[in-house]
Amino acid sequence: MRNKHKKWSFYFGACAFAAACAACSEPQTSESGPSELGKESTSITSSMIRQTDAQGRHLPFLTTFKDRWSDRNDGSNYEPCTALSVAQISALGIDPQSVEDAAVANYQTVRGCQWRLQGSPTFIVGQNVSNGPDLFEFKKKNSSIISWMDDLTINGRTTAVGTRNGQASCISSVQSGAAIVTTSVSMLGAPPSETCAKAIAFTKATIDKMPP
Repeated sequence: MRNKHKKWSFYFGACAFAAACAACSEPQTSESGPSELGKESTSITSSMIRQTDAQGRHLPFLTTFKDRWSDRNDGSNYEPCTALSVAQISALGIDPQSVEDAAVANYQTVRGCQWRLQGSPTFIVGQNVSNGPDLFEFKKKNSSIISWMDDLTINGRTTAVGTRNGQASCISSVQSGAAIVTTSVSMLGAPPSETCAKAIAFTKATIDKMPP
């Protein structure tokens, strides 16, 4: 069972950087223990919900949210959860088996995934897509909660980098279509140099997969 406290403390990207996160059942059992009918119902429901990205690649989990993709995050067809292979994720020092959906409710603003670093379960890396203003306006809108550094240019793309005020967290954000793709790294007690380096490394590994 996922630790939702950690998830919400990490996903400042979900609420603080995405410009308004959405308000944020299990199948019932039968009279004789775990329900086979419930399992069947879950399977049928899941098969009716989109489980692949724009290229037809399957998500690394089964989503039960029919509006995981929505008008809040469809400004880019980039899908963080399928952007890298298991080998590429591992090469970044991330545990691919730790993947979790960024969504904890249907019709959220953000769409993406989070992972934990190998050997460091409290060191969390996430990436999400959220519709919003262009990168300049995005930075301006979040200037009260993010201390922005000088922009970087990664593979010809302007990339905003900043630290979350009062938290051991760093983000890097890139414009993709009518959306912002934000990579977030969080670990209690880690210096900005470490969290930002990891956020930038993940951005470098994925930026060419993000439509301009």
